[in-house]
Amino acid sequence: MSANTLKGMTWDHPRGLDCLVNSDDLLKKQLGVSVEWSARSLLAFGDQHISEFYADHDLMIIDHPHVPDAVHANAVIALEDVASEADLELLAKTSVGASNDSYIYKGKHWALAIDTAAQVSAYRPDRTAKGLVFWEDVLAAGREGLVLWPHKPVDAFSTFATLMAQQKHPLCSTDEYLDKAVAAQVLTFMIELAKVVPAQCLTMNPIEAAEYLVTTDKEHYSICMYGYTNYSRDGFRTRPIVYDDVPSFDGLASGSQLGGAGIAISSATKNVELAAKVAILLSLPEIQSTTYVDAGGQPGNLAAWKAPHANDITRNFFNNTLRTLERAWVRPRFLGWPDVQYQSSLIIHRILKEKKFSTKDIEEIAATYQRYNQELGK
Repeated sequence: MSANTLKGMTWDHPRGLDCLVNSDDLLKKQLGVSVEWSARSLLAFGDQHISEFYADHDLMIIDHPHVPDAVHANAVIALEDVASEADLELLAKTSVGASNDSYIYKGKHWALAIDTAAQVSAYRPDRTAKGLVFWEDVLAAGREGLVLWPHKPVDAFSTFATLMAQQKHPLCSTDEYLDKAVAAQVLTFMIELAKVVPAQCLTMNPIEAAEYLVTTDKEHYSICMYGYTNYSRDGFRTRPIVYDDVPSFDGLASGSQLGGAGIAISSATKNVELAAKVAILLSLPEIQSTTYVDAGGQPGNLAAWKAPHANDITRNFFNNTLRTLERAWVRPRFLGWPDVQYQSSLIIHRILKEKKFSTKDIEEIAATYQRYNQELGK
């Protein structure tokens, strides 16, 4: 591996890989460096601990809830230690919503928001002229057999978190993990929603729902799915879809669980300065609004979201969903959160599969967080 070639780890989808590969020529031109990217699955992106692969890479695309675990494993380098204050201030001002801040832990940035997403909705423009704004509209359309809702375990959890935030009781907003009375209301609603969507939604993730939506002759809508601009572009699939805000009870599209991806510098890199320059350049509009978005990327930079070109090639994806992103809920950043989220998701998914729950089930969800506290001596 030459001094001007870095190794990067991302996730296996055009939104995660192709956009980076397509930007490599600009990196060579601007910095004289190339990045060889390898990719892990979407499931691994959400669940795999960074400590398992950081030693073999210079740069890593990571999910913000993994930051505390990565920091405690000494797997990542704080951007404040290798980037200028001016660069970090610029990126903070031009990040979409809370994306930039989602990578702050213990007062420092451990990644830059190269990609931004939240739970949104989608519809087939050849079947309907607009998306579903209110949850009552979703239920009504669901009773007509027109709605998809991907709720594999991790996606079931994401919807649960979104709905808790929409009910003004976001997870971990107090010393407790959740308000149990509100959790009961949310689970009741989720069961009602699960009853009006196809049974196969239990095993779908957002990508699988998008794939289904572009081929079905029945369903018109899909809700609570992370956006993938690829599906709103000409030529990606036979039929395109249009993305819109997340449904809500009040029509304000607030509370959607923030997703996205950040670019982090591995503590194992032998080219810290060069890796930092690459991370910053990949996060700036010069790349985000051009080579990155052109190849299926979903930028984290607000300039790219507002760029006419980006919206022209994605059926207005960015303008349509920006309100949701700006009002999104950010998952807490504490050591062990990915495990709390995973264990909670299994319980919530079981509830949706069985279409019933008890007080004991809610206590079991709460216990996933209580176990975390006990293990850390809290």
